[in-house]
Amino acid sequence: MCKLSYQVNKPEYGFIPLGNKSSTDDAPSKYLDFINHPSGLKVVQSCNGLLLCSSSRYYNNFNYDYYIYNPTTKQFVTIPLPSNLQNARIVCRLSLAFDPTKSLHYRVVCVRNPDPWLNISDDPESDYVSQQIEIYSSQTRSLRLSGKSFLAHVNTGFGGELFCNGAIHWLGACNNTSFYFNAEEEELRDLPMPPIPDDWECLRRVLYFGESPNRLHLIEIYPPPTSRFSVYEVESDYSGWFVKYNIDLDPLMVRTYRDPSDLNYYVFSIFYIVREANDEESYMVLHIPEKAVRYSLKDGSFKKICDLAANEAEYRSSPALILLAYSCVAFSGK
Repeated sequence: MCKLSYQVNKPEYGFIPLGNKSSTDDAPSKYLDFINHPSGLKVVQSCNGLLLCSSSRYYNNFNYDYYIYNPTTKQFVTIPLPSNLQNARIVCRLSLAFDPTKSLHYRVVCVRNPDPWLNISDDPESDYVSQQIEIYSSQTRSLRLSGKSFLAHVNTGFGGELFCNGAIHWLGACNNTSFYFNAEEEELRDLPMPPIPDDWECLRRVLYFGESPNRLHLIEIYPPPTSRFSVYEVESDYSGWFVKYNIDLDPLMVRTYRDPSDLNYYVFSIFYIVREANDEESYMVLHIPEKAVRYSLKDGSFKKICDLAANEAEYRSSPALILLAYSCVAFSGK
């Protein structure tokens, strides 16, 4: 597992070993250097051994450049964007769908505004924007439209993408604004989410959104500051969420020296939730000040994995968690 330490135009990735046989000797390069991009590169998404990467800032026609990179074979492919992306008002988000147990081909799903001059559902006062999905296939090496345009809330964002159970999942920042897209059937559906508390008037506060294995997990924390929280798991039919684990961290291990009323008084980040075949062996990889620890979901015991840099800001808001799996996919073109 990797974590992100940010430098201008050149994010640095460190390696956190999981499992008894893992070590830092297995770590790949600390930097994304498969191509010398003028603005630098960053990881957008990790998916079963492949990385979706992009330029660190707008570069080409006010859009990012995108690549699929295999850190095992050191090969990459440039992903073409829709040919009519000539206006910065068009929002474009790419997500990777890859399941090597079913196919060695991958898909890249592009969500964009089909018409930059009809920005929000024909109504400037509306909170909904028209979006269109296009799909790039590694099998055909081309982009094509998928289905009709649809309306999405402006706070959906289509960031924080997660591939699980053959679908890409996007979380919205408000109630009733989340989606998942079945990459095989090319069907977009609403993703029910736990309701935002009535006394919280701001956007959704997601601490963790991940999968392991083929199970979606969600952690949200709202004021007041707390070291207690619940881990939600989605129902198998996606009808809703239920509480899978209740977590009670030792407040002395995760507190800071800020004012106790500060939302960041407790400083910790969830790197990953690992579900084992025997659920009593399941655990959570947790960042607390200066350490990465393994937290047992059965009895709440801690075990240090490794030391981390003292600067907590490097970890708190980083979505660039990369689960490294080995992939034999070979790219025949650049």
